[in-house]
Amino acid sequence: MTALALACFDDEGPYLRARVRLLADDRRIVGEWLPYAAESLGDGAGQRGVRGAVIVLGLLGALALFALTVWSAVWAYPFNAGGRPLFSWPAFLLAPVEFGALAGAAGGMVMLFRNAGLTKLHHHAFDIDEMLRASQGAFVLAIACDADDASAVLGVMAHAGATHSRLVTS
Repeated sequence: MTALALACFDDEGPYLRARVRLLADDRRIVGEWLPYAAESLGDGAGQRGVRGAVIVLGLLGALALFALTVWSAVWAYPFNAGGRPLFSWPAFLLAPVEFGALAGAAGGMVMLFRNAGLTKLHHHAFDIDEMLRASQGAFVLAIACDADDASAVLGVMAHAGATHSRLVTS
């Protein structure tokens, strides 16, 4: 039977001690709810994939528009204006740079919304009473564990300085 061990911490220090200890014991963290972004976590969990999406989609958008511009000016509609070469690449760079910035920003926003999970109208975590404490300044940590292993997990969190902990079984 699976269980969910929940613990509330009043300060960032005990929360981080419990988190480090549980990760060292190869425990699976199901949820973490913090009143602010803890910079000491250091893993950039909220930014996962955003930078990559901005870079990749920005470059792909710029290259695609540059290729479209070259194709339209050189092959689709070659127009010789004043003896200039058909492939005058410096004139073709302005629009792809702008479009690359736009495509990168759009890709970054999509990844940001995907990582934030903002499309969920209701999350089952809001049925837990500890979420009220998280919105008022507490640090809440949820660990998945077995029912027979739950007392050890609750003991680790209590030893780290949890002010409130409980076990939710399903």
